[in-house]
Amino acid sequence: MTTTIAQRIGKNAADARKTQRRTQAEVAEKLGIDTVSLSRIERGVVAPGLATLEALADELSIPLSQLFDGASTRSATVVDSIAGKIDSLNEADRIFLLNQLNAWVEKLVEKRPKN
Repeated sequence: MTTTIAQRIGKNAADARKTQRRTQAEVAEKLGIDTVSLSRIERGVVAPGLATLEALADELSIPLSQLFDGASTRSATVVDSIAGKIDSLNEADRIFLLNQLNAWVEKLVEKRPKN
């Protein structure tokens, strides 16, 4: 099943809100929208406009880019996402992770159908 950008944005918004232990009603009120609208955004039913996205990110005290985490599968975006996740690891853990990643890539390449 493919996740749309709207669904990814919604999930990221919901995750940030839940991490802060805030209700949809609280956040919706601060944004000046109703709870149903926020619910639709969080479920990915609607894709909010840029002004709403900026207001949502500000209200949740997160960078706007965090709402888009995982929304693209372009190589550069994936690399940036991975880099952000491993920044806190020590060198030994990074080397371990790199070795694991290399092994998985090799396995996936081997599984590809031959043309």
